[in-house]
Amino acid sequence: MKLNHREFTKSREIPKLPIYLIYGSPKHLQNEVERKICSFYKNNNFSEKKNFVVDTDFSPKELQNEIELIPLFKENRIIILNIVSNSMPQKIKEILQNSKIPDDLKIIVKLDKQTSSFKKTNFYEFCSNSNCVIEVFELKGNDLKDWVKQKFFINKLKYSDEIFDKIINKSEGNTLSIAQDLYKMSLMELNDLNNYFDIIQSDYKFSEYDLLDSFLNHNLSKSLKILDYLQSVNFPEPYILFLLHNEVKKIYSLSNNSKLEVYIPSYRVKIYQNLLSHIDISVLLDLIEYCHEIDKNIKTGSISIGFWHQLEILISCFILNKTVKNFIG
Repeated sequence: MKLNHREFTKSREIPKLPIYLIYGSPKHLQNEVERKICSFYKNNNFSEKKNFVVDTDFSPKELQNEIELIPLFKENRIIILNIVSNSMPQKIKEILQNSKIPDDLKIIVKLDKQTSSFKKTNFYEFCSNSNCVIEVFELKGNDLKDWVKQKFFINKLKYSDEIFDKIINKSEGNTLSIAQDLYKMSLMELNDLNNYFDIIQSDYKFSEYDLLDSFLNHNLSKSLKILDYLQSVNFPEPYILFLLHNEVKKIYSLSNNSKLEVYIPSYRVKIYQNLLSHIDISVLLDLIEYCHEIDKNIKTGSISIGFWHQLEILISCFILNKTVKNFIG
């Protein structure tokens, strides 16, 4: 069975299948799908849930043992596999495809956005034919509007088209940013939601977009100054990493050897082409990998260097055209 985020969230029924593959971006929409699946099975006597981060240190034997486990007392279980690599590890695919999943076990696999060729793989065919695939992508048009209305309801806020337009303009349609704004609105308990935009305008000395501007303009001192300010106001960490990662990917996507599918508005193509001529491809690839490493550290909590210091390294390497290894060395 194949569904997208809109089809899955609007459906009142959850398909009862052994494996659920959730793939795409952004992560927080993946999490919404995961919560709906877990909530459904929790209401059907599935009590135990285990989370596994599948990285280079993960042993496939752990998954095999969980599938083959026969509990002393019947325990309905849910296993969540968070794949932090760019693609599914071959051993994990083999175990999922070749194992008989018992009735008391459900497996949720979460995977980042894949290239178009992913839909031609045996694993994708296996999941779509015998299990459930849910593809996630940024929402647009009426899908975005319906999602925002739902978030207004969840946060106990009164919806209006005027506020919707203001939030969309502020966030450029990014659902994570929208969710964060609505949550902040709910905490402020404002009589008039229009006041929220006046408050943030006066409260915020710099915004995330000021950081991106200075980042792309190769202004190192200003970039680090803005980054320091965003840290002081507890700006959401995953979102700022997402923004910087996205800018690096846009530049790299214009190189001849790029396989990335990244949307760039036509009026900004020349800006990124100019940046591409001032930075080595090897540095861009290194920084994309470093973003994945930072993201993995956030998810696993295994951070040897502070998150904001990692961002300082990322920004400095981009502006100085150095790999992370050369910069730290």
